[in-house]
Amino acid sequence: MKKNMLTVVGFLLFLIGTHGIMAQEYSTPTQEVKKYTVMELYEPDFILSVSERKQLKEKRQHSIAVKKRILDTLDISERRRQRLLKALDKNPFSNGLNRAMAEIEFVDDTESQ
Repeated sequence: MKKNMLTVVGFLLFLIGTHGIMAQEYSTPTQEVKKYTVMELYEPDFILSVSERKQLKEKRQHSIAVKKRILDTLDISERRRQRLLKALDKNPFSNGLNRAMAEIEFVDDTESQ
């Protein structure tokens, strides 16, 4: 009997404790979105506009595509081609890749026309 009474009292204390937790009001924090970052506020010339960033991204993608086409047409071993393509995917403007591309001699027919 005493054990049952302790169980009931413990259960009631548990319910009372959880009621206090459930009764708390939860409100989502409201923060206003800042129109400008600190950099834009003090140095607006350092930040590129969206159109300029898109233009630079397209330019980078085009240069990567040109390098891939060049690597595909070169007469080099398949192992070296795969290594250079992997390096191109990892970091297209690395010094090691640029040095390797400069060491390979090739003739571009499109520039002579």
